[in-house]
Amino acid sequence: MPKRTLITHEKVELFQSLFHGLRAVHGTYNPETGKHWQVKQEVTRQTIYNHLKGNQPFGFYPLVGDKTSVGVADFDSGNPEPAIEFIQRAKHDRLNAYLERSKSKGYHAWLFFSQAGVAARKVRLVIKFILNEIECADTEVFPKQDFIRGEDSFGNFINAPLFGRLVPEGRTIFIQPDATFRPFPDQWAVLDSIKRTEENILDSIIDLNDLENEQHRHERNDSDASRSKVTGYSLPVCIRRILNEGVTFDQRVACFRIAVHLKRVGLPYDAAVATLMNWKGKNRPIGNKRIITATEIKEQADWVYEKDYSGYGCSEPIIESFCDPKCPVILKDQSL
Repeated sequence: MPKRTLITHEKVELFQSLFHGLRAVHGTYNPETGKHWQVKQEVTRQTIYNHLKGNQPFGFYPLVGDKTSVGVADFDSGNPEPAIEFIQRAKHDRLNAYLERSKSKGYHAWLFFSQAGVAARKVRLVIKFILNEIECADTEVFPKQDFIRGEDSFGNFINAPLFGRLVPEGRTIFIQPDATFRPFPDQWAVLDSIKRTEENILDSIIDLNDLENEQHRHERNDSDASRSKVTGYSLPVCIRRILNEGVTFDQRVACFRIAVHLKRVGLPYDAAVATLMNWKGKNRPIGNKRIITATEIKEQADWVYEKDYSGYGCSEPIIESFCDPKCPVILKDQSL
């Protein structure tokens, strides 16, 4: 279990670089009763020091105008599985997410962006998109608003991790996002290694999944009949190549991603399975591995059609191996 460590000037600066927002106000709570309240005082190094030492908890208001440097999915349930699935799905979309055991029974999935902040609207769109994919649409998202205006507008604060009094109890600490749920032994090494996600990654996810289009979102979440009306979408170049050429490795991953896209263009389940059955005959697995079976294909298709996955999986090795300069992701990145 992580233990209290010497709080140095460097650690305070590192902490402030990650967990910050409005400077003239912050939040706090009573560790005994859980009661929260706002403190209209400047956030100083002493504020952070008191938090890390366990003297007084610190919560920050992440929204500064319409910008935020963090995004958080707040899972209130004592079950860590949804938070872990969120982090895994985020990784598929090239997002870096970190799992924190909160002060009570829940878990926080943290995403970090530029210290100068990115558009909060984009952060919220993407987080909600992933939550919808894993069927956790009711999960609380921070920031809770797209923007704030005026001196009397603050948004909502979120409690910062590593409150010194709770760290030895295994709370407010970062843990392994896997089945072990083990705390990282060196919490400061975790903070020092955090990777910030670039705003262009958010743009790519929003563009590729048409998250700005409310009507498109509604159609995607409606019945199969409604989804089949979506006509402005075609299979990405990489998926078309995989279907035409077959694959030599990661057949099940490829099968899953193909099924996701076939569903998105409105192809019924039976037609999608038939397409995949035809595709498997083109596969030439290396390493003396067998060709994916009909049962395995149906399992992947069942998973896709029973849920609402729609991520592109660009970071998957099999998808990367078929990447093409014509892909909208590549074109978007080149334009930035």
